[in-house]
Amino acid sequence: MTESVKSRKKDLKERIDRLFGGVYACSKTVEAELGDLSGIKGELSGIMKELERTKAMLTEKKKLGKETLEEIGDAVEILEEELEAKRKKVEELSTGKEGEYLNSLKYLKAEFENYKRRTEKERQEFGEYIIKGFILDLLPIKDSLEVAIGHAKENEPSEGLVKGMEMTVKQINELLQREGLDEIKAEGEQFDPFKHEVVAKEIVKKHPENAVIEVMRKGYLFRGKVIRPAMVKIAIREQKDK
Repeated sequence: MTESVKSRKKDLKERIDRLFGGVYACSKTVEAELGDLSGIKGELSGIMKELERTKAMLTEKKKLGKETLEEIGDAVEILEEELEAKRKKVEELSTGKEGEYLNSLKYLKAEFENYKRRTEKERQEFGEYIIKGFILDLLPIKDSLEVAIGHAKENEPSEGLVKGMEMTVKQINELLQREGLDEIKAEGEQFDPFKHEVVAKEIVKKHPENAVIEVMRKGYLFRGKVIRPAMVKIAIREQKDK
């Protein structure tokens, strides 16, 4: 199980626990009321049962995939909206009740708004994780196409074949750039351990020491963060015997 999936699972558990607390607090208040509030109590019990069923899915030992976690996340959002609707009903029925009761509901509402904001942030982060995984899967295909173009040009193939492959790579590049992918500058640059991975060294005099003299495999940044370092050959100085 990847760290991102573990984090997503933990976040969903925490959200469900917060919902348990909210439902329990709201339910205790409703118990003191009569008439219309008795129906809301039954609906809150239904939400509680659904939360228990959803949490049980997360606590099972079997591995949960990304799609299943997304479905659970959607279900939790629906339960959050239902709980908010019940809170509003209770607020409407509570007009003229004790101030402590109203303050409790306002506190719960503020808590709900806070984890709604956290939920939105989690959704954005999870979306970036999905896109990043897709890009990493796509990069080897892009690499292979670029290598194929290079071989094709060397062996004097059909001009149409080369142009077709170049057009495909161009479309892939435009798609990736639109999503936030940028190629790491490497050739001619000084070696940067955060962006470059040394796979070869060569003794040369015309380049500064530790300068990148050849890119063996391109590296990329995704929205400003390194997702694949560039594999490079760097220049070194000949070591004199002491």
